[in-house]
Amino acid sequence: MTDTQWPTLPLPSDADQAGPETDSTQYTLLVEETTGSGESMRWLGSRATGKTWMDRTEARREAELFARSFAPRHPMSEQSRAVYRISPDHYLTVVEGATKTFSFRTTVAEPLR
Repeated sequence: MTDTQWPTLPLPSDADQAGPETDSTQYTLLVEETTGSGESMRWLGSRATGKTWMDRTEARREAELFARSFAPRHPMSEQSRAVYRISPDHYLTVVEGATKTFSFRTTVAEPLR
């Protein structure tokens, strides 16, 4: 089977994501990154900040700023950075260090209660 035969799902667009929101909807930022060292390295997700936003558009702006400015633990000596918008709520940042390349993801999320 070639790549063109695999079914794909459409990526969400801003219009798809702009549905009705209640006054109580809050958004937060999550970051997923490599933590630990040596054999104990693992991928871990956590809240990027303690802040929440009532407006999804504002949370998306903050997610982009976070993707551009967050200093992950790995690599310790950043040489360059590339930020990619995967969807309106997701960014992938690739950080090249002196000896290795690492990445982290930033996501706008609605905490469910």
